[in-house]
Amino acid sequence: MKNILVVVGSGNRNGNTDTLVESFIKGATESGHHVKKVNLNGHIQGCRGCGACQKNGHHCIIQDQMQDIYELFEAVDTLVLASPLYFWSISARLKSFINRLYAISTNDEYPQKDTFLFMTSGSKGFYAFEQAVSFYRFFIRALGWHDKGMVLAGGCDKEEGNSIIDEHYLKEAYFMGCHLK
Repeated sequence: MKNILVVVGSGNRNGNTDTLVESFIKGATESGHHVKKVNLNGHIQGCRGCGACQKNGHHCIIQDQMQDIYELFEAVDTLVLASPLYFWSISARLKSFINRLYAISTNDEYPQKDTFLFMTSGSKGFYAFEQAVSFYRFFIRALGWHDKGMVLAGGCDKEEGNSIIDEHYLKEAYFMGCHLK
């Protein structure tokens, strides 16, 4: 059984990104895995680059939503990062989360993790996601983590306040959740 942390960097509750990760969560929980989902809707400040975390036992001195997430992070072996594509990159919320992982990046108490990337975009085609995927790959490689898959859902839209995401992407995310090893 896996302990999975799903981090959603979208401010749109019940939007396309949320819909996509819910498919993954459904598959994972049906397969017996434990899943905790965190919406980055609280205030997460950016890393100040002060270095206090590296001198202070890997504890970030900034008191915000990240303090709760650090506690969750210790117990998970799988991390799912989810974001809409904003200007060819991940959302600022998710970027702040990733930057703040610097506090624990050199702490051996946090073991290597399996990771997934889930993204949505109104644009179609992989080229739209290139920059975000490149950043994701570099980031996980730097921490020694392992990519286990991506769902890059292009062509998403909204109509009358409702999310529109191709069923193919939802099935792909569900399948990934069902077949975690």
